[in-house]
Amino acid sequence: MSDFFKPYEGTRPFLFVSYAHRQSDEVVSTIRILHEKGYRLWYDEGIPAGSDWPANISTHMHNCERVLFFLSKRSMESPNCYSEMMTASRLNKAILIITLEDVPIEERWQEIFKDMQIIPLLGTSEERADAILRSGFLTKRFHVTVSEKIPWRAAGLTASILVFVAAACVLGALVTGSWDPVKQPEPTVETAAVTPVPTPTQVPVVNIGEAEKYFAISFPDSQQERAVRTALGSQSGEINRWQLSEIEALYFCGNIVTDDMNNVAFDTDGVCRVNGAPVITGQVSDLSLFSDMSQLKELALVCQSLNNISGLNGLVLLRELNLSGSNIADISGLTDLPSLEVINLEHTNIKDMTPLEGLPALKTVTVSRDMLPLKWSSDAPFDVILTD
Repeated sequence: MSDFFKPYEGTRPFLFVSYAHRQSDEVVSTIRILHEKGYRLWYDEGIPAGSDWPANISTHMHNCERVLFFLSKRSMESPNCYSEMMTASRLNKAILIITLEDVPIEERWQEIFKDMQIIPLLGTSEERADAILRSGFLTKRFHVTVSEKIPWRAAGLTASILVFVAAACVLGALVTGSWDPVKQPEPTVETAAVTPVPTPTQVPVVNIGEAEKYFAISFPDSQQERAVRTALGSQSGEINRWQLSEIEALYFCGNIVTDDMNNVAFDTDGVCRVNGAPVITGQVSDLSLFSDMSQLKELALVCQSLNNISGLNGLVLLRELNLSGSNIADISGLTDLPSLEVINLEHTNIKDMTPLEGLPALKTVTVSRDMLPLKWSSDAPFDVILTD
């Protein structure tokens, strides 16, 4: 196949490509463009003959960080593709679906693809590759680094040249007499060594708070871990505390982590649904990690078992906060959110909204009828929206 290229083999983050083999030409011509732009990809065209095929695929699926799946009638009928996607789903791998044929998604696949990003049907490999690049799914983590681009032979040649230059310099020094390895050093008058007494300013200071940024995170619950890994595009390995400052948006809805709040709605009975399906109350209650999310602008903690939300204080860039359906009854802990403009409190146990009057940028508060009566000042600086 003219578009064939060597799949990535290594320990750095890479993407697993899943597809039906009878459509190799369409798939490889697309991913070759991504390969030429420097992205690490693995696909099974490069499995050596005689090796354990299923074990090889399973190993790469476990080691990859994200998955590209090329959707077609053949790939949905393929037992191998179905097995690969079931494994990816079980391992919580993020999946980008690239449509090769306009076909309905079979029922058994719908749960796997739930909340996954889909690229619609496009005509050419170039259009598909461009759509993949514009989707934001291929982050810089998957891009080949400069050190990976340097061939080992070139590196070896460079080392040889450096050794040659060093040898020439030594030879020149011997010829000119500027360096004599046999010559004895001039005698010196020995003096007693004096050990300086350290002063307080000479004692090294270790900033434990600064060092903690590089410690691996221990997540309070699995739901927060899934959300953070999804936001960072890191489905395996350690996550350090400093990486939390890269996150700008997180959406929790019951026991589901979503990236689209348009799929979330409450019915007339106050039951929260995602894509029409009811959700159960989520695990998020410990908000200690949020103090390190300095770039967080949007946060949804919908249908969570929250008792105290003071852990959100200090999120100076947070503009939108959604606490709908959560168990929270007291918002007096929200005192330091200087950029907060919108807060949604539908179907909560909150009765007193006067603490919100101290938030300088707050413009809109949304509540529901089942919360009435509610207390807030008539001259409050925000508008109150009442929903059913």
